[in-house]
Amino acid sequence: MKKYFMLLMCTMLSALVACQVRFEDVSKDPEFRHVIGSRYEVVGVVDAYGIRTHSNAEVEYITFIPPPGFDGSEIGFRVPINYGSKITVLKVLKSNRWPDPNLTFVIQIEGMKMPIDKEIRIDLFRGNEGKGRLQLNPKIYRNIYSEK
Repeated sequence: MKKYFMLLMCTMLSALVACQVRFEDVSKDPEFRHVIGSRYEVVGVVDAYGIRTHSNAEVEYITFIPPPGFDGSEIGFRVPINYGSKITVLKVLKSNRWPDPNLTFVIQIEGMKMPIDKEIRIDLFRGNEGKGRLQLNPKIYRNIYSEK
């Protein structure tokens, strides 16, 4: 019986480790290279969330999420993004997330200051995604420059 319990515990621990999201920078891949340097203007409602692992942890990164957003102990802060702010895509990351879409843009923002200086990401799901695979939602982000 003890042997089965240990096997079950090892299996559960392995599953938890496998669930951690890992990112790979695919910015130089020909499929994604043209996105780097793309610029957008914020024209819709979107908030910046400071994300942390638990309620007492330091914020690890900032992510943009349109309403309704979410709440919980992993939220370090939430601030609305100013209309007219400009964002530039710096990197494209591919994750091991499943079943959610696995692409994330790392961006730089102009037109407002974040509460802390951390990497800013836009995941291409939760309402941020446009109709194409590498497009942002045009109701929130107006494309003002793209490399072709």
